[in-house]
Amino acid sequence: MLVEELLRTAFAVSDGLASLLEDLSEGTFPGEENAAVLVEMVAGSCRPAIEAAGESNCWAAAALIGAIRDRFIEDLRAAAELARDA
Repeated sequence: MLVEELLRTAFAVSDGLASLLEDLSEGTFPGEENAAVLVEMVAGSCRPAIEAAGESNCWAAAALIGAIRDRFIEDLRAAAELARDA
């Protein structure tokens, strides 16, 4: 359940940002990169949920997400190595 929710969220954010970024003309935010501004907007949108969860829960969630990412990359590398050796 957690991994599926993490993936759904990652895809939704990624797809939404990519679509919006394509629609923005260069210089939409003078003196700033469009992508950097969008990242800040995402952070602002998420802030109420993060604050409601509390600092300790956020640190625990960040650590869990990092561990999931690290494990995925480790397994992906191992699979690539096996495929290369085959």
